[in-house]
Amino acid sequence: MPKPTSWPTYSVSGVKIAALSPQHAAQLIAARRVREVHLCTTHTLSEVDRDPKLRSALTLSDLNLPDGAPIAWLGRRSGVRTVVRGSDLVLDVMRAGNLQGLSHYLYGGAPGIADRMKDCLEQKLHGVKVVGTECPPYRELDDCEVAALGRRITSSGAAVAWIGLGTPKQDHLVHRLAPYTEATLVPVGAAFDFISGNVEQAPPWLHGSGWEWLYRLTREPKRLWRRYLIGGPRFVIVARRHARHRRARQAEEGQCHTKRWAHSLKSI
Repeated sequence: MPKPTSWPTYSVSGVKIAALSPQHAAQLIAARRVREVHLCTTHTLSEVDRDPKLRSALTLSDLNLPDGAPIAWLGRRSGVRTVVRGSDLVLDVMRAGNLQGLSHYLYGGAPGIADRMKDCLEQKLHGVKVVGTECPPYRELDDCEVAALGRRITSSGAAVAWIGLGTPKQDHLVHRLAPYTEATLVPVGAAFDFISGNVEQAPPWLHGSGWEWLYRLTREPKRLWRRYLIGGPRFVIVARRHARHRRARQAEEGQCHTKRWAHSLKSI
């Protein structure tokens, strides 16, 4: 697989986010120009200072995408116009991949969800190739199990493996799984529930508005209240801290450059 080509990025919480449209992101994945992809929500980026393994996974990733209105808003100066939603990305990549016979593997969701997702995808997208589905155990995989999963994905012939465990579990797994398969790995969390019809999506007019979280919270308050009511403010704190440190470094570098320039003038 060719090495990833560079594209514009911007920093959020010390993590480089790609300033790409959903269509461009889907094209990169369908063309298999990236192997390890992460969709970054406010919840993801609120955890990076508390989870060194998560930060390492995002730092070493081929492509980090803005999955959440606040992440997209922070990239406006870099050209970001909208979010890259996991469920839309799955459909966009599969549509693009149909032209070249791209095959897919679904790993995630509660028992039966991946199979229902496969059925729904085959109804929506004529000719889509889903060559494997798995429901993960309710625990972290050990190293031998990760390697075995990589072998199963490879032997299935899948070009893209979609992982639905929720962040940060899915981000950890994608990073651990990458050495064991040549498939492109994309964690998409709730997309498994949305596409399978297990959970109702927010109406389209809320997508990218910054209020989709409230809709989801009203539907699943017991599961999501901590993520949004605690994780949201934590993200603001973490993002502002890193922005402040970045500005301080830039100011220090500017002062050093000025001193070097002044010194060079004196030596003339």
